[in-house]
Amino acid sequence: MTFFTKIYRMAWIVLIVLIIFLDRNNQYWVVGTIILLLLLSGIAVLRFLDSRNEWRKIIKEESLDKDIP
Repeated sequence: MTFFTKIYRMAWIVLIVLIIFLDRNNQYWVVGTIILLLLLSGIAVLRFLDSRNEWRKIIKEESLDKDIP
């Protein structure tokens, strides 16, 4: 597991804790939580697209798409 993956997973845990224990009257915490949520969501989408492209390469190399009717 790479260093980035460890940081990424810990950031999701921090986000969940922030959402649960958030002081909704403090604008800085609210804005920070929203920014963290958007950042992590964007990274998740980019990782999903990269993973999809890698699987497409594997399917083409192994000719697995010919087995599916």
